[in-house]
Amino acid sequence: MSRLPGQTYEDWLLSLRGTFGARDRLGTANYIDGAARQRGRGAIVTGETVGLARPLRPGPSPRGDDRPAFAVEVFYTDGPIGMGSDHLELDCHGRNNTHIDALNHLSVDGQWYGGWAVDDPDAPNVADLANHNLFTRGVLADIPRARGTAWAEAEEPVTGADIDHALGSTAFEPGDALLLYMGRDRYEAAGNHYEGLREGGPQPGVGGSAAEWMADNKVSLLCWDFLDSSHPQEPFACTHRLLWALGLVLVDNCNLADAAALAQRAGRITGALTVAALAVPGGTGCTVRPLFVM
Repeated sequence: MSRLPGQTYEDWLLSLRGTFGARDRLGTANYIDGAARQRGRGAIVTGETVGLARPLRPGPSPRGDDRPAFAVEVFYTDGPIGMGSDHLELDCHGRNNTHIDALNHLSVDGQWYGGWAVDDPDAPNVADLANHNLFTRGVLADIPRARGTAWAEAEEPVTGADIDHALGSTAFEPGDALLLYMGRDRYEAAGNHYEGLREGGPQPGVGGSAAEWMADNKVSLLCWDFLDSSHPQEPFACTHRLLWALGLVLVDNCNLADAAALAQRAGRITGALTVAALAVPGGTGCTVRPLFVM
């Protein structure tokens, strides 16, 4: 899967098409098989658990219309036995809330992953991923710790070599999930605002060689806090385009600080990861709360 010398990033992406067969519905979730799940179970030692979701935050939809990205309306019906209920509205995509990207989230030239036309009602969607029951071993790569910095700087997008350095002697197995901690919590706590890819100026995140590392090492799920880097020397949306080319399952906007702290206390970087999504028919993604169990 490695990019050949002189091969453009776009041609490399095209070469990945069809890895799991035409009109596949699962992408890299195919790597999560019985062996991967057994490996996840075997990675649980103490049972300590951390959630990887950021708090749900109200705000405008990333689509720019008048819908909210998140809103909840709570009702109470009085009576001898009272009842509380609510109406919840979520826009799972964007840069705030933790969500999974389904394989019908990003298209190129009118096609989703697997050659499915964007207007095909039978195209893969988040229900396919939800029904596959996403449970596997998770492997944490703490990039700031490996670099000796507070966070992954915008001027130095994360590379494949950074991931190797962060993993150290821990072998990454096909079907493992990669928990890629880049220090977004510290970056935002320092007063920085994490902008979108099209806002102008460099933004921290993943570069092209790290995306190639994920394809080469058969990552099943990518849980990350920063997303693709915005850097003039890096391919645009390099990792998100792996969703289109390879079906890389992405869990965006994770809070990985607690997992990184737990890994330091435990002296190891592996655990079990589960990502439970709702089987929303036709959905392009779903707000999720991933759990990492060590």
